[in-house]
Amino acid sequence: MKRDFFCGLSCVLVLCAGSLGARASDESDGGKLFLKLCAPCHGPDGRARTRAARKLGVKDLTKSETSDAEIRKQIIEGRKDKNGAQKMPAFGDRVTAEQIEALLAEVKKFRK
Repeated sequence: MKRDFFCGLSCVLVLCAGSLGARASDESDGGKLFLKLCAPCHGPDGRARTRAARKLGVKDLTKSETSDAEIRKQIIEGRKDKNGAQKMPAFGDRVTAEQIEALLAEVKKFRK
């Protein structure tokens, strides 16, 4: 009886660990992160053709020449206009360093 219990328990732990690993990899997928966090304003194609983009003057990522360091900074800190009003939300408290790198790579894919 004890052996069956422990065998069953180990199978459950293996299955849980596998599903957690899948979730973690999904969260570090740049494309999925971009769609979740960035596409509402920048659009799924990065061209900033959304209602929010028109209202806020969001940047078309296909025309971006922003450096990697500046992209990282904007993901972490957000972006403010000349008057200090928040133009892009800060994501530094919601994403990991790995996710920032995944987003950086995804954003750069839109460049022509």
